[in-house]
Amino acid sequence: MTVSSECGNVDRGQAGEGVLVQVSETAEISVPFVVRRPRLKELLYSDLVRQYEIEGRPGVQPNLLRFLGRLLHFRFLPTVFCRLSRAALMAGIPVVPKLLTYLNLVLFGLEVSPKCEIGPGIVFAHPVGCVIGAWRIGSRVTIYQGVGLGALRPDTGFHRELRCEIGDNVVLGAGCKVLGPYRVGDNATVGANSVVMSSVGPNQTVFGVPARVVPSSTRASE
Repeated sequence: MTVSSECGNVDRGQAGEGVLVQVSETAEISVPFVVRRPRLKELLYSDLVRQYEIEGRPGVQPNLLRFLGRLLHFRFLPTVFCRLSRAALMAGIPVVPKLLTYLNLVLFGLEVSPKCEIGPGIVFAHPVGCVIGAWRIGSRVTIYQGVGLGALRPDTGFHRELRCEIGDNVVLGAGCKVLGPYRVGDNATVGANSVVMSSVGPNQTVFGVPARVVPSSTRASE
């Protein structure tokens, strides 16, 4: 069913929050936007593409055979477990999310909460020792070994306001920690063993304990 709005015809199945729909000359209703989330297949294929990119093969396109051929790779299978765990949680399937999370922990030393929203193209360069409890991770993020993301204090209820958020195209160096309600902006880099205790702006590189911004002149000289 479509209704007339200030933005033109709006399909009731696709309309969303913030759209003001004109029902008559005297009545208006607000219909919420439905934001399309990537499907499981799209997420897995985007992760596979990143795997090829970091190996220096950016032109390789994913397909079923390549996915199956890569499935048991120690850098890819942990990501598949994360995706399946999250998909099962969102589908309301009991037990499976926890089972896959435990399996990831036992096999690869990687703990990722299925409640963490992860964008396309994630890469765990070395998954061992990572504990991922951010409320959201953006697209094309690279995570090295020993990274910790989450809340500053115990939070079994997984409250977003207590947990960190990671933007797009972020690199998290080995052993770094981002704990608390902070955001690491797009295209930022967190140096190895750094402890982030405040939000990091877009395109910034931070390093140290506590993590501080590395001036661009210093990065250029190195």
